[in-house]
Amino acid sequence: MGLSACIDAWSRLDPADPASVQLALDGCMKALLDPVLWAWVVGINVACALVGLLIGWARGRPLMGFLWGAALGPIGWAVVLLSRAGLEECPECGQPNVPRAKACRHCGVNIKAAAARSPRSALKRVERGRGW
Repeated sequence: MGLSACIDAWSRLDPADPASVQLALDGCMKALLDPVLWAWVVGINVACALVGLLIGWARGRPLMGFLWGAALGPIGWAVVLLSRAGLEECPECGQPNVPRAKACRHCGVNIKAAAARSPRSALKRVERGRGW
């Protein structure tokens, strides 16, 4: 008895007959506890969580992406995409990097050392590089 048969049994149900009500409940419970149905539910949920993990990884928030994807599926993906990125900007080139990166993946500069420099030293570096 599938879910459509369960719905059909409830539409033809005689509420005055307790035996038919119990029979319809048993049939619906059997359909809802079908292992194939639950395998599909778990499989789809895992797939949504993994897609959310990938989206979160690109935004610098993999755990957030995994949890939102597992909880809400495609709606969770949209939540992660529209949330503020957890990426830090490189002080040299301005490109995004993962939060605990030691070196920029775009220009290769040491992020902590570049962030520790004063704005005046950055201006002097620009002036030294120009020449005449």
